Amino acid sequence: MNFFGHAVVAGWQDKRAGHLLGSMLPDFEAMLGVALIEVRDPDIQRGIDLHHRTDEAFHRAPAFLAFCAHALGELTAAGVRRGTARAVGHIGSEMFLDGWLARTQSHIDDYLAALDVEMDGLLGWQDGGHAFLKLHTRLKLWGAPLDYAEPSFVGARVTDALRRRPALEVLEEQSCLVLEFLPSLQEMVERGAPELLNELQDALGSED
Repeated sequence: MNFFGHAVVAGWQDKRAGHLLGSMLPDFEAMLGVALIEVRDPDIQRGIDLHHRTDEAFHRAPAFLAFCAHALGELTAAGVRRGTARAVGHIGSEMFLDGWLARTQSHIDDYLAALDVEMDGLLGWQDGGHAFLKLHTRLKLWGAPLDYAEPSFVGARVTDALRRRPALEVLEEQSCLVLEFLPSLQEMVERGAPELLNELQDALGSED
């Protein structure tokens, strides 16, 4: 699950902004490649803990596994490498889910409130917080992740995410095949999103 989706799921249990922020921090760590070494706020820490439980449940959810299987089958049949096809299905599904969730204004409002949390003294980063400050500024300027509803944008982001992983990267000669496939993945994700969220709620014992 991508960071915006994590904020939505965290809101099922507790909509306090610190909790929602914490639910996104592990994804921000991965994006930055910088370790979060200390958390001095219990709401933020609970959000971080929920993030890991959510990912475990999400990656076992039948609807998500169906999205990934669809991508693997369609892309390999079109000639895309198996590792790339699997990665595109995984990351692309998560991004398209964010795009679908961002159609709900209350989700956007909660997400933006989480980004507005005053974090001075609450987080300790390995680099002193410099990389997170830059990311945080970019995210606030970007606002709601509505671009995740655009297949071309998702294609570019997936390509960037895989660029430094030789076994998974989107080869130049296969990029058109991936871009041609993404609208069908988006359609499947949007059609299956309510079922996926129900599966996730059941797994987490949450109520919307």
